[in-house]
Amino acid sequence: MKKKLISIILTAVLIVGLSAAVMAETDKYGGVWKDALQSNPPQMDPAQSTDTKSAEMIYQLFETLVEYDSEGNIKPLLAESWDISEDAQTYTFHLRKGVHFHAETEGGTPTANGGREVTAEDWVWTFNHITSPETKSPRAYFIDMIKGYDAYRNGETDKLAGVRAVDKYTLEVELEKPFAPFLGTLAYNTFVVMPKEDVNKWGEDWNFHPVGTGAFKFESWEQDSVVRMSRNDNYWMKDEDGNQLPYLEALEFRIIPDYTMMWEEFQIGNIYQTYVDDPFYLDAKENYPDTFFELPQLGTYYYGMNVEKEPFDDKRVRQAMNYAINREMMIELVQNGRNTPAKGIIPPTMFGYNEELEGYSYNPDKARALLAEAGYQDGFEVTLQYNTSKGHKRVAEALQAQYRQVGIDVKLQNLDWGSHLDSVERGEAAFFRMGWVADYNDPDNFLYVLLHSDNIGPEGNYARFSNERFDTLTEYARLETDPEKRKQAYQQAEKIAVEEAPWVFIYHYTTHSLVQPYVNNYELPAFGQHANLFRDVWISK
Repeated sequence: MKKKLISIILTAVLIVGLSAAVMAETDKYGGVWKDALQSNPPQMDPAQSTDTKSAEMIYQLFETLVEYDSEGNIKPLLAESWDISEDAQTYTFHLRKGVHFHAETEGGTPTANGGREVTAEDWVWTFNHITSPETKSPRAYFIDMIKGYDAYRNGETDKLAGVRAVDKYTLEVELEKPFAPFLGTLAYNTFVVMPKEDVNKWGEDWNFHPVGTGAFKFESWEQDSVVRMSRNDNYWMKDEDGNQLPYLEALEFRIIPDYTMMWEEFQIGNIYQTYVDDPFYLDAKENYPDTFFELPQLGTYYYGMNVEKEPFDDKRVRQAMNYAINREMMIELVQNGRNTPAKGIIPPTMFGYNEELEGYSYNPDKARALLAEAGYQDGFEVTLQYNTSKGHKRVAEALQAQYRQVGIDVKLQNLDWGSHLDSVERGEAAFFRMGWVADYNDPDNFLYVLLHSDNIGPEGNYARFSNERFDTLTEYARLETDPEKRKQAYQQAEKIAVEEAPWVFIYHYTTHSLVQPYVNNYELPAFGQHANLFRDVWISK
């Protein structure tokens, strides 16, 4: 009788234990992730996206062959593995099986692709679509080293010679010459797989009907109000216990331009994650020690000077603009000391960073002398254009006061992000605020992309800077495979850029994110909030 009773008790305990385990897993599922964006994302079309607001949306909907982990290292995504030839010019990607495009969009409307499986042919079509001269992708040149790129762009061939489907699940990409950061480039949000049926179906409206393979599907986009996505029930990824991802039922990103309002919405629980503006920084660190994430970011904040416009066509004026400001004081007083003063372009945590780079110290006397040499002994008036943000405004006002001390009268003009970016890309703004966060973890993404003369305009060189020696060094570093030689070339190129001063070098970002205590599995990416992934985040609220 006792044995029978013990057996019953043990069975009951086992059932309770199993039920608790099942319940623990079940409790992870459900809920709507509520978040905020500071501005309307300009582009949901991966081929046209160049900004971080759009990138955060694209990373939820689409997927690349490889991706970065939270420490900035490359890892597999839609490619399970890859082989690289001895000459480092041929990459063979072994694709993951069982990956499907989204089968339906808003209101359950079937997509043109029918939710079919992704194959190597889809990648071939996608690479050809992105690099097609008709697509006019501003980031196509990131992969201009692929064999046949120039011929295809010039209309000499009808496809990229270097991209081939070996079989259903094997993709081969051949380069004209070795390119050290090639894998990292493929993690950028432009190089996602897209279904040709839906791209062709929607045409110019594809931007408003994006379809990918990501953990979430596009639902709706109310301009300047909210972007909504729903769970992809046919997602290929599972967690470490074999449970289907994602856990969340949906994502909702409200457009909240005011950081004060964003902070207030977080305080009352209406959003689950927020950017922490400078006035709330100490509060966040003190009151949310377990859910406030902060680390150095691969990014640089600067004021660009259009070197084709007066007075910035004179190097002495550009140098004076750098000597006139006290970066350390501004960061301490306006930003609670949270960012790192910039001596140059490359962020401190990136390969190739030069600790011995001299940069520009605060020297108002030197600034006045340079202005006098350039014929501006009485100073000049200029308009600084920046995009909507109280944080940008505070920095601008602090530096505006410092410029006034050397006779430079800086007027401030505020535009929404889309209008600001368009104006800067067109070369209309003489003096403008801009920031750059790495698309891929390599100096090439900063020096070549942002300042090579081939990339003037929308491709990234907004200052319209051109220097033959700089171009030669950055071109060489792209092809060199020896890390030490690449590093030396990049550091030489950066010294030239700092000397020529097409930017006012201000600071390197610190990335941070504040989430609610009931948010689980959240990791802050090394690239910043825009690279957030919510596929394994769950809410215990």
